[in-house]
Amino acid sequence: MIGKLRELRGRYTLYSRITGLSSISRRYFVIGAFDGVLTILGLIVGAYLSGKANNHLVFTAGVATAIALGISSGFGAFEAEECENITLLSRKQRAMLSMMKNSVTEKAHRFSIYIATAVHGFAPIPAAIIPLIPFRSGMPYVEAMKISFAISFALLFIIGFFLGRISGRNVLIAGMRMLVAGVATLLIIVLLEHMGTY
Repeated sequence: MIGKLRELRGRYTLYSRITGLSSISRRYFVIGAFDGVLTILGLIVGAYLSGKANNHLVFTAGVATAIALGISSGFGAFEAEECENITLLSRKQRAMLSMMKNSVTEKAHRFSIYIATAVHGFAPIPAAIIPLIPFRSGMPYVEAMKISFAISFALLFIIGFFLGRISGRNVLIAGMRMLVAGVATLLIIVLLEHMGTY
């Protein structure tokens, strides 16, 4: 079992070097998680502003939205990565004046497509569902919404913190930038409500 895991790890490392998979996966994870949190923030606030919100409705709609977002993100990533990897593989084949059918390079690019798809498809789901947990606690909607906001903002900060670490930037500033995006989302929704959109 341990030997198999080491083999898989070695294969991932090799394929990642060939395709840049680690970098691609990090980007997709951050984008997916960010989308998940902001989408659910919008749903929660929009439901509240409609005046018809209740815990069950928001939780059910939120979970359905999270799953739909995950499927959409995964499918989009698959199409984009398949196109990109086929193009890159074709360029390498032309540069080396040889076909790479069943070669390590061809396998690496195929592997990269599926991993990138899985990461981007998975990332929005937990990021969207975690802020919905307070709506299953039985507390009043407004109280659940406040706790959900705190969770969402914490997740956004963590995402920014993570981005700051991998890019070598100031982690606090990176975290705050993500928080600003969350606050801006809420302000835009509230502004649209006051303009009579809802």
